[in-house]
Amino acid sequence: MSLEIEVTPQAIAKLAELGTDKKGDYVRVSAQQTCGCGRIGYRMAWEDAVAEGDEQLHAAGITLVVDADSRPFIEGGILDYEADPMQEGFVLTNPHAQSGCSCGSH
Repeated sequence: MSLEIEVTPQAIAKLAELGTDKKGDYVRVSAQQTCGCGRIGYRMAWEDAVAEGDEQLHAAGITLVVDADSRPFIEGGILDYEADPMQEGFVLTNPHAQSGCSCGSH
């Protein structure tokens, strides 16, 4: 089964812009636990190689790479790029995320 992530036009445009100075051929999107409560954070980085077991998603000339451990947290998500006066950056919305956090630290 192929990886399914929606990549918005804003995210594609920003990745293409950043790609002019990129340090790799692939954009790795990974998920990792950021807190003892189980909250998941996301990381993106340019990479030169694809590892065994990675899945690829091609979107408008950009190749996203996701490892098997991150896939359940990214599958079905929406990768967007948001820019407003207070904050700018990529946002990955996970439709499977639990709402709220019981640890009280965020």
